[in-house]
Amino acid sequence: MKNRYIKQKTLKGHTGMALRKPLLLSVFALFFLGAASVSAQEKTADEWQFDATIYLWGSTINQTTGTGDKVLINFGTILKNLDFAGMATFGARKNKFSMLTDVIYLDLSDSQRHKGEFLGYPVTGKLEIGLTSWVLNFVGGYNIFDNGKDIFDIMAGARYVDVKLDSTFKLNDLKRKNSAQGDVWDGVIGFKGRHNYPDGYYLNYYADVGGGGSSLTWQAAANFSYDYKKFTGIVGYRYLSWDFGKDTPAVDDMKIHGPYIGVKFKF
Repeated sequence: MKNRYIKQKTLKGHTGMALRKPLLLSVFALFFLGAASVSAQEKTADEWQFDATIYLWGSTINQTTGTGDKVLINFGTILKNLDFAGMATFGARKNKFSMLTDVIYLDLSDSQRHKGEFLGYPVTGKLEIGLTSWVLNFVGGYNIFDNGKDIFDIMAGARYVDVKLDSTFKLNDLKRKNSAQGDVWDGVIGFKGRHNYPDGYYLNYYADVGGGGSSLTWQAAANFSYDYKKFTGIVGYRYLSWDFGKDTPAVDDMKIHGPYIGVKFKF
């Protein structure tokens, strides 16, 4: 039975990418405690400088499945549907060279039970849905402009995405399962930059575009940051998109977009 617009019938209508409150608080506390032991001394440009960022992406996921169904997953009642999520970025820089790894993992699930009658007979139905996804970005950069106030790098690398959609429908003693999975590697090129404001504020921006396993993939992000004594606070917006065409059985296209907040620690 095809549903052309799966919304409230799937993941209770308002689901997105976030962390459970206990998990989020525990991870933040762990990083804050770890940051307290990091040396605060500044490193020179010819030394490797490392950073790690954990973030919460209040995103919306738009998908078109391989069967043509439209799936909309909104940020909202996430605690009822999220099994686990992890979002982090790891960076390194030395002189003009830099590296960046971004990791997103999602595991969402939901089940609904319905009871009624059909031709005078009691009928019990249950729908179970699961979404598991990995998104990995690996890029390297080279600085081509740095005047102390503005920094601009060119970037190149790869993006990987793996999406699995599972659904199980039970009607009394009848049971039907459906599972679709696809993964794609794409090469990407792009740029990133930074504009420094007085008093520790600065603007970061990033964009890339590419293809290979998919017909087209691109992303754009920007954030405002502020350096505190032990960490950097981040508030921004990110848009990530794929057009898979007909090459992946799970989805034809997917878009993830929305605001995010995070904390970055330098080592």
